[in-house]
Amino acid sequence: MPPFRPVEARYAGPTALGILVPPGARTLVILRPRSLPWDLLPARWDGSCDRPPVFCSLARDEAAQVARQLQNALEHAARTRINPVQTLGDSRGEAFQVWVRTDDYVWVVCHRTLGQAYRPAVFGSRDEARREGEQLARVLWPADDAEQEVYFNTQQFA
Repeated sequence: MPPFRPVEARYAGPTALGILVPPGARTLVILRPRSLPWDLLPARWDGSCDRPPVFCSLARDEAAQVARQLQNALEHAARTRINPVQTLGDSRGEAFQVWVRTDDYVWVVCHRTLGQAYRPAVFGSRDEARREGEQLARVLWPADDAEQEVYFNTQQFA
């Protein structure tokens, strides 16, 4: 049994993992673990502690390519058993974030709030961030036989 099982978006269950590309000439890619209150967005980061990651706005064709690369990266992480989920903190130890790292992007955990712009989720302690990261890892980095449902949605948005 594979760690991920592709399903059509309309048949995806409440614990499915969605890879979404909203309509528009410029768009983004959203990684949505339905069972969690978070979405993940791709960002570019140069590794400097002085500069935060910058969310990516992508041309439609580029977004479709990023979505496919993301699926491949998650499958690779599951096969190699390398957990892509990371917890990062500021130098004062007061604010923490959870990211998923792929070759080209960091995928920043963001609040999913209907009608509001995405903003990075900031946790007040390393333990809180670690707990959220562990929940996320169960969806993004499933066991070999998990059959975690995964779907693409590039058309149906309300």
